[in-house]
Amino acid sequence: MPTYNDGGYISTADAGMFCEAVGFERTSDQVNAYIQYWNKNFGTSVQLEELIKMFRVIHNTLETAIDRTEAYDKDGDGFISAEEFTELIQLSVTHDPKLQGISYEEFVKEADINHDGKISVDECRAWIQKRFQ
Repeated sequence: MPTYNDGGYISTADAGMFCEAVGFERTSDQVNAYIQYWNKNFGTSVQLEELIKMFRVIHNTLETAIDRTEAYDKDGDGFISAEEFTELIQLSVTHDPKLQGISYEEFVKEADINHDGKISVDECRAWIQKRFQ
């Protein structure tokens, strides 16, 4: 990769080239969704080790969503907020278009196992497993 450096980082601008290099065929819309996700979560460069971790499960929408669930809890409070959920769905839709249009309210209604009005990371994972089967 042209932007790979000694610190083990790659520019998000090289995402398309990275996908090609590892034999990961994706549409330009999907690559752009990854770039947006990486830019928002990692800045304009991503540690190659993190990319490898993501690509380990990326061919399986269920595994990808479960794997990334904890990462979507941006504030680390153990819960998935409306904003965090929206981001999770936006990236997941690039893999599985049937997830498009799921609202946060619908998510809470289906996922709030203990009825506290909040969705924990564990409740989110359980919802993902149920929703993707």
